Amino acid sequence: MSAEKTERLINLTLGLLSTTKYLTKAEIFANIAGYEGSAETKERMFERDKDELRNMGIPIEVGGLDPLFEDEQGYRIRSADIQIQADEFSSEELLFMTMAANIWKESALSTISNNALMKVASIDSEIGFSQEALPMINDSFDSNQISILIEAISEKREISFKYHHKQRSLQPYGLKSLHGDWYLIAREHAEVKIFKLKRFESKIDLSNKTDAFEKPSDFNLNHYLPNDHRENMLPAILRVRNGKANILRSLGSVSNFDAEWDTLNIDYEDKIEFVKKILWFGTDVIVVSPIEIKNEVISQLSRSSNG
Repeated sequence: MSAEKTERLINLTLGLLSTTKYLTKAEIFANIAGYEGSAETKERMFERDKDELRNMGIPIEVGGLDPLFEDEQGYRIRSADIQIQADEFSSEELLFMTMAANIWKESALSTISNNALMKVASIDSEIGFSQEALPMINDSFDSNQISILIEAISEKREISFKYHHKQRSLQPYGLKSLHGDWYLIAREHAEVKIFKLKRFESKIDLSNKTDAFEKPSDFNLNHYLPNDHRENMLPAILRVRNGKANILRSLGSVSNFDAEWDTLNIDYEDKIEFVKKILWFGTDVIVVSPIEIKNEVISQLSRSSNG
């Protein structure tokens, strides 16, 4: 499934979930981003999208706008029919379900895993979102490494890997995702530290011995983020075209700018990764500040246009 189609399906799902009445096709095409082209093209796209969502197990309810008349049909999704309730699973269980679905994402189980990710995405939780609108393991990090970390945490095995040009030997306590990035919380010597997965510089070596350490009984994964994370964040201001880049919007605060654009206040940590996110949305995002991010976006666009 293309990123454009994925974002359109997410937009349609959220639009039909948030409405208090049935939406007509005309209202859907006018208010939900992604439906472009002739009337026939929009009609075909919508019919395919309906089938796609229903195949994912997301029921779309069809009803008349006025029960007294045979009026034009409208569409909506009842939240109770799609959403996993937040109290059904712990944050740790949601985290592992998301990681497992991502590991299978490119396999023969890709359809099943995409459906699972759609369900997890319906929960208002601390699991992060990235470019394709669903929780994802960063492409630069081998999913096999995630499997090793899960095994190390569950079986209390010590691990080692290269990080910031140093070989580290750690006792892994937990994994957490925040703003689309994954973090390992682990003890190194006498101190519990946070390690960003995409900054690992080598494969992870897993010790053979199980139950090699004891996690403190008062350990709480949520105590290590987001405060530590926020200290390293830098502010940016973007202009985002109305109805576009919804996943980028979810990472910051949005206010109206004019009839075509909104202002997005967003924080970032890694300059390179942030520029990649901006470039993903093309002409639907404009950088206002900081100037170094704006210049880097312009520079990369110039290099691309010059081959």
